[in-house]
Amino acid sequence: MTGSSDSLLALRLFEAYYRARKGKRNTLNQLKFEIDYEHNLLQLAGEIKRRQYTPKPCIAFIVNKPVKREIFAADFRDRVVHHLLHGCINPIVEGKLIHDTYSCRKGKGTLYGVKRIDTFIRSCSRNYQRDAYILKLDVTGYFRNMRHDILWEKVQKILSGRKSAYGGLSRELIDYLLHRIIHTHAADNCRVKCSQAEWKGLPKSKSLFHVEVGCGLPIGNLTSQLFGNIFLNDFDHFVKHRLAVKYYGRYVDDMVLSTTAGNLYAL
Repeated sequence: MTGSSDSLLALRLFEAYYRARKGKRNTLNQLKFEIDYEHNLLQLAGEIKRRQYTPKPCIAFIVNKPVKREIFAADFRDRVVHHLLHGCINPIVEGKLIHDTYSCRKGKGTLYGVKRIDTFIRSCSRNYQRDAYILKLDVTGYFRNMRHDILWEKVQKILSGRKSAYGGLSRELIDYLLHRIIHTHAADNCRVKCSQAEWKGLPKSKSLFHVEVGCGLPIGNLTSQLFGNIFLNDFDHFVKHRLAVKYYGRYVDDMVLSTTAGNLYAL
């Protein structure tokens, strides 16, 4: 990397840092990083430049509200890298997604999705004046069962044909970081914060500690949310364009299809 590209990487990391700390101010992990954040960011930039970046162990714990589930919280410096990657590739990903994918997209959150589905149902039922069929689907253990090799291929496909426009960073650097994040198994690289007894009652089907080798992503990471949009993007286009389902929307792994009786038989 040249001096100018080194400076650009540092700049992008500083920008990612300011995005990452939003909503994370005053957490112990963030405060430890912020005490000497300039040094920490430049050190991180050096590791990435030398291709020596390794995600730090995340923190594993259980929450019980609203339901019992397993959390893997990434170290703050890794959250900075997640925001760096998101800022570099999300503009490209956005151009490949269908309109009605709602998760982790500006202006397209849960409320937008709910309103769109309500519009779908009203439209295909002529404001509830004729029969309509609503199919709701979800993927069992979506993030837990996501295969790293398939995800890698899908990410490469959605970025294909782009040699530039990654925030000024090289495609090789982007691929390096993507590979480090996708192929790091959270359960093998974590510190358990609570007692093992807290896991009692959590089905193995909902835990990253019980997945096949090469599978599973931690739900909370920004990159995981982005990858969740990418992984089913081919399916979205199949439903919209091959099956010609007009009223279809997806939030992560939850999908809703609305249609009339005539169109149902056509499917």
